Amino acid sequence: MTLTHRLRDISPLLGFTLLLLTPGAAIRCGLIPFDMRFEALLIVSALCIGLCVVAGYSSAELGLRAPWVARHWAGCGLATLGIGAAVYLEAQLFPAGREQPDWLKFAPFYVLVSSPCQELVCRSIPKLIADKLKLGGVNYMLFSAATFSLMHVAYGDALLMANTFFVGLVWAAAYQVTRNVWPVAASHAAVGTFAFWLGIA
Repeated sequence: MTLTHRLRDISPLLGFTLLLLTPGAAIRCGLIPFDMRFEALLIVSALCIGLCVVAGYSSAELGLRAPWVARHWAGCGLATLGIGAAVYLEAQLFPAGREQPDWLKFAPFYVLVSSPCQELVCRSIPKLIADKLKLGGVNYMLFSAATFSLMHVAYGDALLMANTFFVGLVWAAAYQVTRNVWPVAASHAAVGTFAFWLGIA
């Protein structure tokens, strides 16, 4: 296979990765204020999801209409407890002391909009790309975790980037098993809320 053919084959992966990098890079360069990070990521997420809809992917293929399976929710619940314990330990060892958002305004947005959108963009869409490129499960998990980590580049925090990569691996493994975005999004919302409350996100 020539380099041109290979580049053409992986162009969706590269384009998707660059798109996810755009808001964080713009914030780091001072083109977008840091306080607009959630809005910028939401715009990029909406664009990614919209492109999937235009491409003809169904809600089931995006993990939005997967059947309710109790063991999937239980597994994500156990993962949430494990991640939560690690987050708490990190907060004790490496307190960041970030300012908490206004929870009355932020919590509904984070739980109901931001977390599901991030899971669609960082778990469901990478799975579609990985399947199209015939990547194995481990490669999908690495790609998914990397995209999730890159979405947090705006913070300029190496520890946060590492955290989001490793937790991204856990959630990618969960999505690979469940093919259901909802239990993974619920885990994301719970862990993220806890991390914000502890001041490390």
